[in-house]
Amino acid sequence: MAARTVSVREFFDTTPFTPYQVWICFLCFCVVCFDGFDLTMMAVTMPKLGQFLKVGPESMGLALSAGMLGPLIGALVLGSLADRLGRKRMLVICGFVFGVFTLLITQISNDHPMALFRILSLSGVQQLALLRFLAGVGLGGAIPNALSFGCEYAPTRLRATLTTMMWAGMPIGSAINGLVAAYLLPNFGWQSLFIVGGVAPLIIGIVVWLNLPDSLEFLVKEGIDKAKILNIVSRISPSFAREEVQLYSAEQKLPGVPVKHLFMEERAMTTLLLWAAFFGSFYLIWIILAWAPTLLKQSGASTQQFSMAFFFINVGSAIATITIGRLMDKFNRFLVVMIAQGLAFCSFVAFGYSAGSSFLMVAIVCVISGFFIFASNSGVMALGTVSYPVDIRASGLGWAYAVGKIGTMVAPTVGGYCIKMKLSPSFICGANGGAALFVMVVVLVLWKHLSAKAAREAATQAQVA
Repeated sequence: MAARTVSVREFFDTTPFTPYQVWICFLCFCVVCFDGFDLTMMAVTMPKLGQFLKVGPESMGLALSAGMLGPLIGALVLGSLADRLGRKRMLVICGFVFGVFTLLITQISNDHPMALFRILSLSGVQQLALLRFLAGVGLGGAIPNALSFGCEYAPTRLRATLTTMMWAGMPIGSAINGLVAAYLLPNFGWQSLFIVGGVAPLIIGIVVWLNLPDSLEFLVKEGIDKAKILNIVSRISPSFAREEVQLYSAEQKLPGVPVKHLFMEERAMTTLLLWAAFFGSFYLIWIILAWAPTLLKQSGASTQQFSMAFFFINVGSAIATITIGRLMDKFNRFLVVMIAQGLAFCSFVAFGYSAGSSFLMVAIVCVISGFFIFASNSGVMALGTVSYPVDIRASGLGWAYAVGKIGTMVAPTVGGYCIKMKLSPSFICGANGGAALFVMVVVLVLWKHLSAKAAREAATQAQVA
């Protein structure tokens, strides 16, 4: 009797979601935590770093820009490599790159730099910028790969939920760093935070290497290690592994460079729309991160109150990312993201009008704004993970993530210009909040485009049948 054949996607959709798959998604979540941890790490150590290097805030701009450029390059280059070399391998490499170069930041010095820095005649700020760039390359490659990997092991019915739960690692990592920094910085100095920020990804990288399986879809396509495939299947469904079942990949293997396939087979419009949505969504996040300190300061908040308000913004953001994913799996995912974008716009306008109010009022509005803005961003991330075939998913998400990082680079410049023009917070928030309305329109167009594409494919299949 011939063995029954089942696609990898059907296997995940027809078997219960197991603790083993939870463990896989949790490891990917830990990788995403690096992004939030790294974001807060530079923000809280900047004053101490400037004092150590004997430079003013204006001189630290090079290091800040390098820290943003690195993830952009990493997302573009390493995301594409993962689609060819395997996600697990690239996750481990990216984690080690990020960890090692973050640790090396503790060795920067104007007076006694490392030998390589002496040869290159780099100042302390230039040393910091180079290391931040190299660490960022690893970080940029890790995030889209982790989200793509976890998404592959998720059943279709839970894909948006699990994607946003993994993306919740970003605000949670930021919140954890804020709490860790409050203890480490005054007691052990700025180097201690970079030691933690460097050692943690190295440990996670080792755990990933030892415990994370390879992509099942990748292994089935290659067909070179049937024992490894059977081991993964048995961990998820022992009864399935005992049956005479042959797994196959329903995904078409795409030849050549993965990036070119982002613009082939009617994907060009999808890719460009996702890029626009990622840009606007990440832009809005950095606008609120840039303006929250200003409004909190105007309300007379103390340092402790400021830290707690930021902590609650991140906690609210983590709750938001999980909530919107569940809603996207239960209802129309595009409609859910559009509603979230509309609420993000309304809350950001309220955020601007709360300037000068009491600390309690500003803190509450900060949390509400962070909730909806991060929720809408998480929804866009989830759309990115389900818009491409497996073969180019990391490439597609990596390039979209990189475009989003461009939005984070543009936002501080716009914020600085607004400050220079002495515009009112209400006007700034109302004008910049328009980014949410822009993303709402983009998601609507993406919805219509993908629906029309699906209808054409269904009609073609019907004709062939």
